[in-house]
Amino acid sequence: MSRVMGKLCLSAAVLVAAFSAVSAQAQDIYVVEGGRTTVTLDKGFIDALANRNIVPTAGNTSQLYNGVINFPITSGAVSLKSAEGQLIHSGGINLTSGAKVVRFDSFIFNTLADQSFVTGLVVVDGKFAGRIKLFDVELPSDLTLPIVPHDGDFFLSGVKLALDEEAATVLNDAFSAKDFSAGSNIGNSLSLVFVPLTADAQ
Repeated sequence: MSRVMGKLCLSAAVLVAAFSAVSAQAQDIYVVEGGRTTVTLDKGFIDALANRNIVPTAGNTSQLYNGVINFPITSGAVSLKSAEGQLIHSGGINLTSGAKVVRFDSFIFNTLADQSFVTGLVVVDGKFAGRIKLFDVELPSDLTLPIVPHDGDFFLSGVKLALDEEAATVLNDAFSAKDFSAGSNIGNSLSLVFVPLTADAQ
């Protein structure tokens, strides 16, 4: 075999090996097909709103009842091995006091990189304030990896949400307040996530 042919064969072998590694990695990441995230609002947060005569209501496709609010999951992607990914939601929550309305919409639950957080589109009195970080996320300490779905779905439960500094600033400015502070407990969330049935075989 000539040196040229030898180099070509070696290059092909390296290419196949690299492609196989990428394929194996890609198979671990599943496109999210739907689901919902349910947040049980913390009593302290509800009381803080009530003390300022701020009324929370569900936005669009969300539902709020007895301090529990649901947000439909519309899409995203998740790694079952590491729990890294993003869950994209519809719906939102409206905070109203008199004529003042602050809307948090279109949440993205992010567990990529070293930090976990939730961003959202913020609308104040009908004007966009931008997409900002709303909540810092603390994943449960007893989370078992890899995540094992059953019949194409799994629960991510016991997730703690705390108010982020950016969101606290928006609320304080909008409602002329000082009592919304970063780190305040917002509540606990539970996500029911739908993934392809093939994920069960991993």
